[in-house]
Amino acid sequence: MWKKLLIIFFIFYFFAILQNSFLTHFSLFGTTPNLVFILFFLLTFFEKKDDSYSIIFLALVAGFFSDIFSYTYLGPSIALFITIGFLLRGVQSLLKNRKDSHPFIYFLPLFVVFLLAYSLLLGACLYFLDPNKIAIGFDMRTVFSTIYNIVVATVLFYFYKKLVQAFADDRQLTLFMK
Repeated sequence: MWKKLLIIFFIFYFFAILQNSFLTHFSLFGTTPNLVFILFFLLTFFEKKDDSYSIIFLALVAGFFSDIFSYTYLGPSIALFITIGFLLRGVQSLLKNRKDSHPFIYFLPLFVVFLLAYSLLLGACLYFLDPNKIAIGFDMRTVFSTIYNIVVATVLFYFYKKLVQAFADDRQLTLFMK
């Protein structure tokens, strides 16, 4: 169990470094994809267990790296990630009885709503902490950032599904049914 948590910690660290160093060279309209948010959302979306400890751990790690590697204070992202994690878990429990459709149908709208909420609430938190530096609002940069994050999240969604399927498929031959 602790190995899984350590691996998740280092993956978040790698994504935060990648987001703030390499992907700045691929900015579109002044925005880069928020890999930490995308990874947090993917791990929370596909988490099978209903325990709150995994959500809290993921939110603490994602919020810590998001705050450390950005211009913000330590804390707002952690609080927002915890809130988003529990809200996502609540929405998923409402949608749990719908197993007939592909999970991407639920992933994309939830991702867009929570990404926009995270961006706007983080801007509002930072505005209240220091009104002179941060401006909040919905502009064209937010639209381009959302579209860019949707494209990257879609690619990572299918990559994550293939990766999980590769490790989770039971390829053992069953000769007799019980």
